[in-house]
Amino acid sequence: MFITDRVRQFLIFLYVILINNFCFAQPSELKGWSSVEYGFEINENLKIDLSQHFRLKEDLNVIDTYITESEISYQLINKLTFLGQLRYYSRNDNIGGIQGFENMMRYRFGIEKKLNANKLNFELRIAYQNRFSLDREGRYKKRLRIRPLIELKMIDWTNNPKIYFEYFDEIKGNEQKVYRYGISKKINTNKSQSITLRYLYQKYIEKHSSNSSANIISIKYSFN
Repeated sequence: MFITDRVRQFLIFLYVILINNFCFAQPSELKGWSSVEYGFEINENLKIDLSQHFRLKEDLNVIDTYITESEISYQLINKLTFLGQLRYYSRNDNIGGIQGFENMMRYRFGIEKKLNANKLNFELRIAYQNRFSLDREGRYKKRLRIRPLIELKMIDWTNNPKIYFEYFDEIKGNEQKVYRYGISKKINTNKSQSITLRYLYQKYIEKHSSNSSANIISIKYSFN
């Protein structure tokens, strides 16, 4: 019943947001992201996460990407954490003259700082990433990512909802900028397993083509 109530509250919230976007904003593509993550702690400061992702695009009608990911996080001092991530993509390119699944790699390095307050928890993450194609020349995106996050502290809630904004600035590539707004809720199913539900709204600012946007529904299953 606990899970059902939490899921129902989250889905009602998503429904209101989506109706608002469809009625008052420009047309947006609907995407679906899902993932399974296994995490284990080496010691108090070092943690490794392994995950597999499956994504849909074009209003959930077309396969977008298969992703295999590994991430390492190391807490340096006083809630300052170093993050390193490596991703392999099998990405469905169905636009343009050359189409088909494209193999890509991405690495990312960043730092994360957490601050606690009475009613809120704050988190700031700054990262650099480089995604490049293994199949085609000249296909890459180098980006700077900045993400501030607020965790709302609720009475009697084991895992509180999180609200965040993320800005992607393309350092080298086709000069695309992305603004991402999101809300997430983590639900513990037992001591070692959890489900995280997220809603994301992304706005793409393009230099060489038309701007676009996307609504993203995400679900992640995690176990330790």
